[in-house]
Amino acid sequence: MMPGLMITPSLPHPPRLPNARSRAALLRRIEAMAVRGRECHWSLMPPEVSRRLGAGVARFGDAFATRLTRSHALRSNRVIGFGHRGGASQATLDAIVGWYRDAGVRRFSLLLGPGPQAARIGGWLEARGFRHHEGYVMLLRPPAPAPRARRGTLRVRRASRAEAGKVVDLYGGIFGYPPSHRAWMIASAVGSGQEHYLARIGATTVGAGTIRIERDLAWLGGGATLPRWRKRGAHAALIVARLRRAARAGCRWVWVETSAPVPGHPDGSRRNLLSLGFAEVARTLVFVRELR
Repeated sequence: MMPGLMITPSLPHPPRLPNARSRAALLRRIEAMAVRGRECHWSLMPPEVSRRLGAGVARFGDAFATRLTRSHALRSNRVIGFGHRGGASQATLDAIVGWYRDAGVRRFSLLLGPGPQAARIGGWLEARGFRHHEGYVMLLRPPAPAPRARRGTLRVRRASRAEAGKVVDLYGGIFGYPPSHRAWMIASAVGSGQEHYLARIGATTVGAGTIRIERDLAWLGGGATLPRWRKRGAHAALIVARLRRAARAGCRWVWVETSAPVPGHPDGSRRNLLSLGFAEVARTLVFVRELR
């Protein structure tokens, strides 16, 4: 078990980020990693869950599309990666719209990342009746140097495979995953190559965070704390534990996406990440298409 952590929020020397040319290539790698991760997650859906939810997946060029015909959730009916390799076309976009319409899906979302065709694709989307719907901020930093820490009462440790259900239930209680997805989430937590970390205060598990490593890149997901235990350092401690894991694995970069700031909405996750040395490198726009 790792010692308790109290995080010093500022870094004496902010980590150096890649220059503009290197950043563009890195962002393409990151988006490709996101596509592979989502493909893996959906491939692990148990057959009985797939039948019950009316699941479907498809590749459209460099984009990956997912749908649940028995759900109106935009997170499930979603396209990612469109144009990140520079090969998107209007014909492909029309085929995506048709794939959802033919299945009877009422609406779906498309995440438009900072790829080489982003501006052009934005025009195609607007011409086809897509509307802008908030978005995400992509944050980046090298794993080292990790923020300083001193001993405290909060402890973070890596979860075992047997604790996958505990991780999933904690995320479900915070993010609101429907109970019908639980078996799928557990299968993904165990089988997708992710690692999970648990934060405890005394005997109580108060938060969890996930990391997935591909060669020299690491992605952070989850990072959730139960509401009554927030503002006690659990979120920051989970970030630091995963930064150290990425450093031990030899990663060059750690990336994470969090909701773009919206007036009147909580913004603690982004603020914590920025205070721990992450920097904003891109924005992912969410577009929604209603189908009638």
